Amino acid sequence: MANPRVRKIADRIKVVVAEMLERRIKDPRLGFVTVTDVRVTGDSQQATIFYTVLDATGDDEAALAATAAALESAKGLIRSEVAKQLGTRTAPTLTFVAD
Repeated sequence: MANPRVRKIADRIKVVVAEMLERRIKDPRLGFVTVTDVRVTGDSQQATIFYTVLDATGDDEAALAATAAALESAKGLIRSEVAKQLGTRTAPTLTFVAD
């Protein structure tokens, strides 16, 4: 990802997604999620969002599965907010990957 424009888009997506998860997504399945990295393809059509989940109960697999389901169900809302914040012609397709 040598292109500075792509890196800037990735950084902006990281901030927008983190704010969305903290403030707007009110899914009880969503654990304490930290967005660790965002990678955007050179044509800015796909964004892969890497995240970690801090589990307070100790049941790591269940928390990870519940968080993955919550992120999948909120993907449309997050993508529309990313599109609005970026102001680009097309919104990248979001893929969430547990880190």
